[in-house]
Amino acid sequence: MPDLDHPEGGGAWTLLQQRADHAMWQQEEPAPDGEVVSRFWIVNPPEALMYDTFDEAEAMFEALAND
Repeated sequence: MPDLDHPEGGGAWTLLQQRADHAMWQQEEPAPDGEVVSRFWIVNPPEALMYDTFDEAEAMFEALAND
């Protein structure tokens, strides 16, 4: 089974979805202005792809499931 842990990086990580060969993570980091920046990661070894919106990440996650 591939390593589906989140990529290296600070902030809080939440596993949103996982399949046998890929996973979707949310990373939340505090921004300098006090806001929170959310990024969405698809871990599909050996790649880790970052998206700014949940919708983009979810579309990729589903596309990988259909391959």
